[in-house]
Amino acid sequence: MVSLLAAIAVMGAGAAAPTSALAAPSTGVHRADVSAFRDFDAVTTVNERNVWKHMALIGDKYAIFNDSGLIEGPTSITQKWPFLPEQFTHDVDAAGISFSGPGFRWRHTWTKGNQAIIFEDSGIVSGPFAIPTPYDGISDVNVGSGATARVQHLAVRGGFFTFFFGLDFRIPTSALADQAFLPERFRSDLDDVSIEYESSGTKISYYKDNERIIFSDRGRVVELVNLDVKWPFLNAWRTTG
Repeated sequence: MVSLLAAIAVMGAGAAAPTSALAAPSTGVHRADVSAFRDFDAVTTVNERNVWKHMALIGDKYAIFNDSGLIEGPTSITQKWPFLPEQFTHDVDAAGISFSGPGFRWRHTWTKGNQAIIFEDSGIVSGPFAIPTPYDGISDVNVGSGATARVQHLAVRGGFFTFFFGLDFRIPTSALADQAFLPERFRSDLDDVSIEYESSGTKISYYKDNERIIFSDRGRVVELVNLDVKWPFLNAWRTTG
């Protein structure tokens, strides 16, 4: 636990303070049978010009959205990124987003099995290349600026997590169970993870089944919400896949 909180505290130092990623869940929404909802294959969050955006992947489709509604999709991964190798056009294991160059250009890190690929909308940057283990989830975050800027990743597998920079993909060895403040179900086999910066400090999201939990760099649970209530506009997609 100490290693995790120390790492995210360092990453959050000097970060811009975006508008809140913790908007209250929608209310008064008719909820379908939760068992009918498909879990995200991958989901991540990015702070673009102090506004939170999320990207989720299910099967061969993706969607980009914020808490207010859809921005893009759900639509075909292949149509958006026709240069991707076939194995990365469906059923992706984990996805992260960082920024590259001016204008908040998105740079994606996706993993599937023992392979990873890094790309932008204009084409592949690196890969596919081998990684030492499959990941359940990955998140990217920009650290620093200018010539010293680097991308740091948080990756999870089973009941363990790890941090690493750049292409130094590692096997997770730090136990999620050390985060004793988390409900038991969030201590293993996560669907994905995301690092988020707020003015009050760094926050991390864990996704599992139909839930998202957000906790702070002080080990305090900030939000625990059902995704069908948080983002009801995704429910039709999640029931059809």
